[in-house]
Amino acid sequence: MKPFREYDLSKVIANQWAAVNKKIDTMSNEEIMANDLDVLAENIYQEYFIEPVTIFEEDFSKRSIKQGKIQKYIDPFFRDYSDREYVEVDGVIAEFYFPYTGESDLFKCRASTFSMGVYPEITVNKTTVSFRIERSLSEMNNAKAKDSLLGSLEQALKEIRDGLSYANNDVAAFNNSLKQQAMKWLEEKKKKVEAYFSIATMFEVPIEKKEYAQTHIPLKRHIVPVAKHYETSNYYGILDGDYKDILDSIKHTGSTYERTPSSYKTLHEEDLRNTLLAALNATYKGDATGETFRNRGKTDICIERDNRAAFVAECKMWTGQKEIGNAIDQLDGYLTWRDCKTALIYFVRRKDFLKTLESAEAALRAYDGMRNVVSLDKNEFECLFLSKANPGQQIKMRVMLFNLYCED
Repeated sequence: MKPFREYDLSKVIANQWAAVNKKIDTMSNEEIMANDLDVLAENIYQEYFIEPVTIFEEDFSKRSIKQGKIQKYIDPFFRDYSDREYVEVDGVIAEFYFPYTGESDLFKCRASTFSMGVYPEITVNKTTVSFRIERSLSEMNNAKAKDSLLGSLEQALKEIRDGLSYANNDVAAFNNSLKQQAMKWLEEKKKKVEAYFSIATMFEVPIEKKEYAQTHIPLKRHIVPVAKHYETSNYYGILDGDYKDILDSIKHTGSTYERTPSSYKTLHEEDLRNTLLAALNATYKGDATGETFRNRGKTDICIERDNRAAFVAECKMWTGQKEIGNAIDQLDGYLTWRDCKTALIYFVRRKDFLKTLESAEAALRAYDGMRNVVSLDKNEFECLFLSKANPGQQIKMRVMLFNLYCED
């Protein structure tokens, strides 16, 4: 093939942008609302990025030299008008194979920058690019024949690599802006969907909810599975107001601990949790339970109806910032795809409470998958993180630390 002349790379990239735009435009409202936009943007990047081409050193095991007839060009000065332009002579045909990675079609594309000269012909398959160099037997019958042939190969390889560098530069510009542009288009689409649905948040916890078959998009490259549906009917809501009421109840009970810590100094984690459950059941009429089996274990606090969790929380004694990541992973493991609002509650029996708060905030911000951490009233943090147990779902988590330190 004659490289870098079949397609205009600028048009190829324009078509790629159009495909990305169409992909987002044809996403259902349910897909947009049921998934974290960062995940969708990353999936689009993984699906549509163009892999630049890298040519590696020669695979000597495939090198071949064989005898055969070759065409030898005759200079017009040495031939009559009626003579042929080429003549067949005995010669050698040398083939050299170089492995490569990347998008093979880039060998066919003319970049925005290109050489006006003629590139050497090459053969490209899925894994290698090969060069064919022919010499007549008379040309090979001298001491410098080998150096001359290998010099021609080196020059041809350099010209192809130079041509690819131009194409790779155009591809890099596309790849570097792909995720950001995809996110922009996704955000624009989500605004339209939110206006259509007239909802305040992306996820609400459905307890009385119609079952649906959760399907996944086909995996391509490193694409994360995403939920395909977001139903708006028959919701039992832990809406923002309900979520706030639960947290206020926990905060009120925790503040009682702090006002009279000596009254609670003999209580262990389970006993402190039970007092929180008692306060919650005053409002939720016995629906708040402790040590409830949920997904991958038993969670400390769970408010359920029809075996579908609406609120899940975990209580811990503070033992240091190193355990925060494990606690979040543990809490995440209790959540099903229906759960999106939760809490992590710490009882602190250390004198340096303010230092503990600083350590907790630093650990939260360092957690892998954390999207946002907002400090509230010093001892509370509102967090948003990406679930590992349910890819594509955002989890809102309130972290509360209560100071139970008292002098012996």
